[in-house]
Amino acid sequence: MLNQQAASRLEQRTLTLSIYGVVLVAVGSLAYGLYLESDVVILNGIFSLLSLIGAGLNLMAAKVVAQPENRRFPYGYSHVEPLVLSVNSFLVLLICLYALINGIERIRAGGNAVSAEGVVVFGLLSGTVSLALWYHERKVARRINSALVEADAREWLIDFGFSMVTLLGFAVLPLLAEPARGVWALYADPVLVAAMALLAMPMPVAILRRSLREVLLMSAVDDEVTLRLEKVMDAISTEYDITRYVHHVVKTGRIRFIELDIVVGPNFTLQTIPEQDQLRERIWNALGLKMEETWLSICLTGEAHWA
Repeated sequence: MLNQQAASRLEQRTLTLSIYGVVLVAVGSLAYGLYLESDVVILNGIFSLLSLIGAGLNLMAAKVVAQPENRRFPYGYSHVEPLVLSVNSFLVLLICLYALINGIERIRAGGNAVSAEGVVVFGLLSGTVSLALWYHERKVARRINSALVEADAREWLIDFGFSMVTLLGFAVLPLLAEPARGVWALYADPVLVAAMALLAMPMPVAILRRSLREVLLMSAVDDEVTLRLEKVMDAISTEYDITRYVHHVVKTGRIRFIELDIVVGPNFTLQTIPEQDQLRERIWNALGLKMEETWLSICLTGEAHWA
């Protein structure tokens, strides 16, 4: 099991490798797409350029998040992570919308005939690179539980999907009989552009919804930590004179903030600091979280207006 510092270094190395891969795919896609005059290959290059921006932001966020808290940011920099994910997913969504509109306009304009063999070669090469980097990043993300690497891996998965759709879309051309072959040869390029845009949209939308929820500090009703907290507090409330409790549980980036206010009655027996600390320890153990990924504040009061 890696410690936090080693995990941070591995995260940064993985994102740096991703940047090199993005540069390779982006330059190759744009150059080859212009050579073939293929919108679908050029679109892959545009997505790769967008991934380059995203990978750069992810790497920056990984370095910033690893810094300790200070006077200006007393809760650390965990909020940077969902901000970066929101920006990246919003950019991907914009490109998807642009590609969809561009593909539809190309279809309406009469299509765009390109070299099927050239596009198949491109799909094979770019798909191999994308699949390899996705597999590597997925392993790293699971090992160190990094949302940044996980999001970057998803982008490589999108690129792989694009490559496979492109490859299969043009690989079937020799199998078609006329006049279907001639029609598909003319419209395959813009149809695939529109199809890939539609296929890619759900992923950035899902990431955007999740990251914006963290940016806005929204609680999830079915959050596992919240349910564990309520379970242990319900048990404690039956043992001691607790009139009510109020909790606030939010997650931003890799840090979870938990505030718990406990209103006790006149017969509350845990009067000393050591006894109350044992109560805090019991609650903490029930949550099952890591200390470096959690801010926990537990306040005991006899006045309801403080909760």
